[in-house]
Amino acid sequence: MANRSKSIQDIYTRKVGGETFQYNVTYTPGATVDWNARVYQDGELKGTPSGSVSHNVMTGKALSQFLVSYVEGIIERGLGIEE
Repeated sequence: MANRSKSIQDIYTRKVGGETFQYNVTYTPGATVDWNARVYQDGELKGTPSGSVSHNVMTGKALSQFLVSYVEGIIERGLGIEE
């Protein structure tokens, strides 16, 4: 049985600067996790970071927390996120 795509939606406020962003991360759990995120500020698309986790052993909450932390780190650092 194939793994089904999952989605996480949340809000992140930068520690430096205080700007608030909304994001939606879509991913499929498994040995290789391909993920993509859409990052918005005030309804305007600001970036679409994506990536892949190879040789993944995380499942459930551990995997979702990893992806949330990763995407929020990207937002905090402004990597690929328009100002």
